[in-house]
Amino acid sequence: MSFALDLYVPGRSWLHRCDPRVKLWMMLLGLILAFRWTHPLSQALFVAVLLLTLRFAGVRWRTLGWLWQQMRLLVFFMLLLQPLFSPSGRVLAQIGPLTLSLGGISSAVLLALRVLAMAFLTGGLLFTTDQRALVRAFVRLGLPYTWGLTLSLTLRFLPAIGNLATTVREAQASRGWVTEGNLLHRAREYHPVLIAIIIGALRLSDQLTLALAARGLGYTEQRTTWRELRMRRTDWWVLVLSTLGFAAVWGVSLIFPAL
Repeated sequence: MSFALDLYVPGRSWLHRCDPRVKLWMMLLGLILAFRWTHPLSQALFVAVLLLTLRFAGVRWRTLGWLWQQMRLLVFFMLLLQPLFSPSGRVLAQIGPLTLSLGGISSAVLLALRVLAMAFLTGGLLFTTDQRALVRAFVRLGLPYTWGLTLSLTLRFLPAIGNLATTVREAQASRGWVTEGNLLHRAREYHPVLIAIIIGALRLSDQLTLALAARGLGYTEQRTTWRELRMRRTDWWVLVLSTLGFAAVWGVSLIFPAL
């Protein structure tokens, strides 16, 4: 089995043509805003704006749906467990030491939406930025080449592992693998799937090591680039407008702290 680490979706939208350093800056501003919102409705609106921005930037609904598929299990457990371990406000139900409250549900929804916002912000960078351009952006920001390459691969390795897990589960299911019984029994049934995922991850790591060695990773001489990154006038406009928009939204959140 072979899995591509590059999530880049080719396109000619304004976000595709934008300098990777500007996109990194916008992602940083978006992450700050994701942690700034404290109300589920504000966070939901922020996630909706992110989705519409990515869609108008040429990212297909199928690609965004794939990202949701990778996040749905984590979001499900957040919505299921967070309300029981962070009770606050009006109590709706109580079973032994577990308490379900209105504040806990609100906290769980806020946390799940925040994680989705972080995922779509990162996905927006990866879906619209070629891996080589992203590495050059990290290098131009002052990081060594090996560090930039490591950060770029890290952003792509986890989705690749998620894709590997999905492929293994589907392959095992086609061979008659089923999970039945209580939670403990079903967890034991995942033993062959877990082994296959570990083996696939080790193979993927080995292929990645050989590919990096073939491309001269660790070469001590000065590296050259075919296409050097240069900030265009449009990039500067996007940088300034995104910063001003961030400042305006931050100011609104200071005026209305309940948001």
